[in-house]
Parts: sequence; C-alpha cells; structure tokens
Amino acid sequence: MKKVFGIMLLALFGLSLCAQEGTYGTEGTPTPAETYAQEHTNVLKIHAGYGRQIDTYLSPMAYRGWQLGLGNEWWQAFRQDTKLGRTGRLANWGHVGRVDLAAGRSVNTARSNLFYSLHLDAGWGAFYCWKWIDDRLKVHVGPYLEGSFAVREHGSNVNKIVSFDVAVEAMAMGGVSWSFYGKKTSYRLNYLIRTNLIGFDFLPEYWESYYEISQGVPGQARCSGPWNHHTLKHELTLDLQFPHSTWRVGAAHELNDYGTKDLHFSRNQINLVIGCIWKYRINPHSRL
Repeated sequence: MKKVFGIMLLALFGLSLCAQEGTYGTEGTPTPAETYAQEHTNVLKIHAGYGRQIDTYLSPMAYRGWQLGLGNEWWQAFRQDTKLGRTGRLANWGHVGRVDLAAGRSVNTARSNLFYSLHLDAGWGAFYCWKWIDDRLKVHVGPYLEGSFAVREHGSNVNKIVSFDVAVEAMAMGGVSWSFYGKKTSYRLNYLIRTNLIGFDFLPEYWESYYEISQGVPGQARCSGPWNHHTLKHELTLDLQFPHSTWRVGAAHELNDYGTKDLHFSRNQINLVIGCIWKYRINPHSRL
C-alpha cells in the first residue's frame, strides 16, 4: 500500500506540472458552431482502485487486489479548416481516442497465492453532440472501436504459469455533460458509458485429465457479443477549471466477463481517477 500511494504522489506531481502548462483559446466571440470546433480536450490521468478477477485457466478461485494505471484520452471536433467541418454536416460531430495501461496484484480468498496482471486498452470512436441551454447541457452518442490485451502470471502454478486474453470489440458509446459556474471557477460534470455490440475474442487451449478421462476445449478465436461476452465501462467525473489549470476527478467502473464450458474469465474493477486537462482551447469569454 505504501508503494502504491508513493507512486500516486509522484504521478500527481507530474500531472500538476502538466496542468500548469495548459493553454486557452484566442480572443473573440465565436458562433456556437465555432465554439464547439475550437474545443480540444486532452486528458492525462492516473487511476487506482480495487477489483475482483477470475481466470479459471490458472485457478478456480477468485482473486482480489489493487490496480494502478495511467491513461490518456483526447476529444476533438472533426477538421475545422473546411466548410463541412465548421457549419456543414459534420458541425456537431467529433472524435475521441483513449489509451490505458494498468498493472495489478491480486490474492485469492485463502491468501495462499497471487496473480500479477497487466492490462492494455486502446480505442477510437466518433460521436454526434446535441447541445441545449446555451451549450451548457451536452449529450453525445456514437460508435466506438476498442482493442484490449491482458496478461496474468500465477504465483506458483508450474503447469500453467501465464494466461492472456485478447479482444477487439465494436461498442456503443454515449455520454452527457452539464456545465455550471462558480465565482472564480467553472465546472463540468460528465457521465460516459460504453458497452460491446459485436467483435471477437480469443480463448486459450484448456484440457483436464482424470485417470483415463480427458476433456477440455481447444484454443479458438470466436465471434463475440452480448450473448457470450459482457463488457461495460462507465465513469462519472468532474472537471474543475481554475485560472491556470484544469483538473478532472471522479470514479470509473469496468466489467469484463466471458468464457465457454470450463473456462471463465472475469474482471470487475472500481477505480478513482485524477487527471489534468491541457490544451483546453476555450474562448476566454466562454466557460467549460
């Protein structure tokens, strides 16, 4: 625990240096469409939390433990240098990208063994944004494509030391944000959610033998969807814009569950999120 908190403090120090370098837009009062086109958001964040993992390839028991990670995401309108991107059909369209890397350590219920895990997620999506109440209320919906890779090492299983899973999924993405103001600070409350629609995942070869009886499943890459692979990721965050920096705090939850026959993989994780937002190109006369 002391090591985890020490790493988080060092990361927060780095984020604070990054946040102080945030830049803001040029002067002038743009139209609503131009205001949206000028809004480019880049978030560098750390996330730490507690979760539950099941990997029956390595062990029939559930494992629980801490996870620490680093992520980056960016939100941007489509090209601004064309009439189509400013006032045409793409005026309210934007795109978002994410990369997250996390490492964790989990122990089983009996505290007799442990997992070491590493997770990498990367994705890109496009969204359409509806805006009301002077652009303070925004709702966005769109498609999202995500690839994920995870590897787990078992502490003492000498026959099956390492397990990994790979998945590529087309997802539905949605979110809502509400901006409100203080005397010297403006705020934006965000809720985002993503869930899988269709994709493919990989299941490793798995066999068990008992005397002369052998059974199991061969390794396979299969088509996946809500019928055999459940993915849900959502988060609630608050952006705080100060005179010289903008910060994000909140919580995120991830559920990933799939398998077949005797194989079952599951990850249920809750994280606290702290990040800095830089190159927040907002007109000085407007708020978050």
